[in-house]
Amino acid sequence: MESVAIQSPTSLLSFTIACDERCQMVYRFSSLVKWWDREHVFTFVDRDSRNPGAQRLVNELDSSPWSLMLIDEEGNRWSGPEAIPLILKHLPLGKLAAVFYILPGTMWVTKQCYLFASRNRRLLTQQNA
Repeated sequence: MESVAIQSPTSLLSFTIACDERCQMVYRFSSLVKWWDREHVFTFVDRDSRNPGAQRLVNELDSSPWSLMLIDEEGNRWSGPEAIPLILKHLPLGKLAAVFYILPGTMWVTKQCYLFASRNRRLLTQQNA
């Protein structure tokens, strides 16, 4: 019986990352993702994006408690810390980092830290401006 190699459908996906880079945590994370995204899986949308669709995503992000959103080709959305393991698993060696998110309590701690930074990003940004 012949074996047939099947290409994984996840390698064919592309994602859009909408991020509020005024949040230092998101700024640093998105910089790392841009650097590691050698296969150009991700398209980034930020406040400087001129596309009307991009501006809608930024407006949606502004009404969210999070400062990061991941959207796949099918329109599925993940926000804040829920998006991080999905982003990581599509980067070289990111699957190793994404494994830590399955450890009990890791997502809860991440959500708490991320929520604190997201809730206070405007206050923190005003102090730095």
